[in-house]
Amino acid sequence: MLRQFGVVLLVSLLSSVPNVYAAETTAADLPDFQHSRADELAEYQLGRQFLRQLRGTTPLLEDPLLINYLENISYRLSFNNTLISPDLQVILIPDRRINAFAVPGGVIGVNEGLLLYADNEAELAAVLAHELGHISQHHYERSQESGAHNTLIYLGAILASIALSSVNSDAGLALGMSTQAALAQQQLAYSRQQEREADRVGMQTLVASGFNPEAMANFFSKMDKQARQVGLMPEFLLTHPITQERIADSTLRARHYPDKGVYDSLDYQLIRVRLLAIMNQADSQQIPAFRQQLKDNPNNQAVRLSLALALMNKDQFSQARSETSTLLAKFPNKIDYLIASADIDIADSKPDQALKTLEQGLLVSPDSVALRLYAARAATLNQQAARSLTWLEPLTHQRPEDPIVWHAMMEAYQQQKDALGVLRTRAEYVFLLGQGEKALKDLEQAAELAKSNYPLAAKIDQRRSEMQAAIALEKK
Repeated sequence: MLRQFGVVLLVSLLSSVPNVYAAETTAADLPDFQHSRADELAEYQLGRQFLRQLRGTTPLLEDPLLINYLENISYRLSFNNTLISPDLQVILIPDRRINAFAVPGGVIGVNEGLLLYADNEAELAAVLAHELGHISQHHYERSQESGAHNTLIYLGAILASIALSSVNSDAGLALGMSTQAALAQQQLAYSRQQEREADRVGMQTLVASGFNPEAMANFFSKMDKQARQVGLMPEFLLTHPITQERIADSTLRARHYPDKGVYDSLDYQLIRVRLLAIMNQADSQQIPAFRQQLKDNPNNQAVRLSLALALMNKDQFSQARSETSTLLAKFPNKIDYLIASADIDIADSKPDQALKTLEQGLLVSPDSVALRLYAARAATLNQQAARSLTWLEPLTHQRPEDPIVWHAMMEAYQQQKDALGVLRTRAEYVFLLGQGEKALKDLEQAAELAKSNYPLAAKIDQRRSEMQAAIALEKK
């Protein structure tokens, strides 16, 4: 399963300009501006347009368990932010450089490098809280008010640099930075204000969500130290410049909060283990080190999972199962271990066994998106497309903007040789990948097949109209 869901690319991310930080302020000190429903709709449309174009130019890392974790922590933070009815779309970019970004409409991008570099969950949360601050303060909309044309050029350059980075990361970064330089003179003062707001809101969000506020300053200090010692500027510092004043300001803010929240969680460490297993599928050299660590501490769950996935990647399935069995004997309902066990069975061409394991997990965690997606995948591989669809159909309503869901649906309908189902689900999938005209052609064929089924034909026609409106908006 790791091999089916993990895809690698290099991406260049959003740029911002240097910032200066003031003393701690409360939410009341932030700018008070009206934000109408029309404004929210415009931001939503812009963000989804950006996301479709991004997906259409470069593949992303679409592992359901990793995405589910990032969504959970992002929503945990957003519920303690000033966002009203947050509708987030989180993407994971297999770029080892350290960065994250946010664009209008709740689109959050995270480089895999950030997960690897943030030693604990609170550090990751600090970065995400800062990005959510940009969204909640509607920084893109306010930037457009001062220069709509520049903002559109800026977003277009980001997409261009992302596409170029998939082939040549240095060239993509150069393109993004040249765009930053062209706009910096005009947007410098406003960007400084935005960065101050995002940091203040981010710290408040971090604390309200139960994380240790010291993590923000710790992360900044660690990156600044790396830049000084190694002499190589991490991408995060290029896009979010860190000064000693910013570090001192974050440290001072953290001292204002007497209740120190959590630094880390087992869930975060297990997610990092999974990500490393996806990234290092061909690397088996760490297996002896994992074994030694387990001799020293047999109860280290993260190391045992690391060993299991490393053994799986080396096709040593029996030994890998032994390690996951040890984990499941103590923690039979832990989703990370259930999915790892299913990964091993599928890699060993035993989808029937994987399906049994996942179904047992769903008895305890029926609402788990990751378990349902993996169970659907295992069912399809086991030639049980109808069973797969029982999990996927509800997910199309709960997650209509998730390409993983629509692609899985398409595969199930293909197995059933259901042409109408394939056309409808493929239309949704390619539309999310920015291929609007192809989606319309699929729906046109679907409407022809469904012409004697009037209720279904009406639904297809309505969906075509919605897609046409979105495509027309993109062309303006």
